[in-house]
Amino acid sequence: MNRVEVKEDNLCLNRIEEKCINCGMCLKTCKSINGFENDCINCGQCILTCPSGALTPKYDYQKVLNFINDTDYTVVVFTAPAVRVAIGDAFGFPPGSFLEGKMVSALKQIGFDFVFDTTFGADLTIMEEASELLTRIQNKNLPMFTSCCPSWVLYTEKYHPELVKNLSTCKSPIAMQGAMIKSYFAEMYEIHKEKIISVSLTPCISKKYERSLYPDTDYVITTSELILMIQELGIDFQNLEDAAFDKLLGKGSGGGLIFGVSGGVMESILRTAYYMVNKEKAPEQFYEFLEIRGEKDIKEAIVDMKEFKLKIAVVNKVSTIEKNYDKLKNYDFIEVMSCPGGCIGGGGQPLVAIKDLPSIRQERISSMYQDDKNLKIKESYMNPAIRDAYDCYINKRSVKLHTNHNKE
Repeated sequence: MNRVEVKEDNLCLNRIEEKCINCGMCLKTCKSINGFENDCINCGQCILTCPSGALTPKYDYQKVLNFINDTDYTVVVFTAPAVRVAIGDAFGFPPGSFLEGKMVSALKQIGFDFVFDTTFGADLTIMEEASELLTRIQNKNLPMFTSCCPSWVLYTEKYHPELVKNLSTCKSPIAMQGAMIKSYFAEMYEIHKEKIISVSLTPCISKKYERSLYPDTDYVITTSELILMIQELGIDFQNLEDAAFDKLLGKGSGGGLIFGVSGGVMESILRTAYYMVNKEKAPEQFYEFLEIRGEKDIKEAIVDMKEFKLKIAVVNKVSTIEKNYDKLKNYDFIEVMSCPGGCIGGGGQPLVAIKDLPSIRQERISSMYQDDKNLKIKESYMNPAIRDAYDCYINKRSVKLHTNHNKE
């Protein structure tokens, strides 16, 4: 077989048979990104390198539009950080253009009742994961791996079950935000949760698989699906006025925003963990952590947390795990993202010229770090919406923000 196998029950990936030219590019991509052939972990990188457009995400946007047109339901969408720096590729904007306002405006024109930012869910993840890291350090239960990339989690379960115990128990930002929408948001707005349709907008096709594990999120649509919605509804994206996210579960911190790039999860968690340990803002290094930024396969650093030092690693692509497996035990905290560059390079992003993929990813990365730099609040613990959520709800109710990775 000269191509990636796409099974009928695949929740994330679709092949249009009449478009397939059997060139083998998808298989080559799978080998180079994941280190193996034909054992799908839903990363979707084959979509981005298919020269004939035969591979696509498994589309769900028509189902979402049906609910938007049904007045019996409140339809809520929440948007991952990396969407806003990629959507412009389909509408004539320069690569990496930061189009948050136009994206929100388009979602409101499509008819979503509420538009939230998944950086709120990322801030929750940062708070929970920083706390878990400090507990694991105290208990000498290390290394700890990040768990927000479902393709990485699936890869671990398939290829390295011995590492599952080292995965953070935190749900991903999308899964946490979905849980908060069906509980906190539902109660605050007095809407029965069965009448809420929650939709995650993401650069990642693997989140469609993750949704089957955490049903508080009803649908996942990709950046490319949003583009189709905008085009099919005749929305003039280029000339949209900027709009703002709705409040309560609205915009998160700069730390939540940079979750979309390789190294961003590590950097943002360290900002908050440092504060939890020392009760003071982290040093400047934590706000431009150059050693762990960029697309290098593995990035390493020793971090001075004042009371102790952490040996950290940021892994770009799961194929890097195999090449460095024997070294993993030497680190305290490891971030892993399956897509090159992190979520900004996800399989649900708009198609661009294959030769331009590396430079376009770099433009997206630069755009997200620039917005982090511009934001007043860069730390999750300083986000007033997060403080309110803990004070008013999380600390008083049972909200399931942690998991046992497919074993609940």
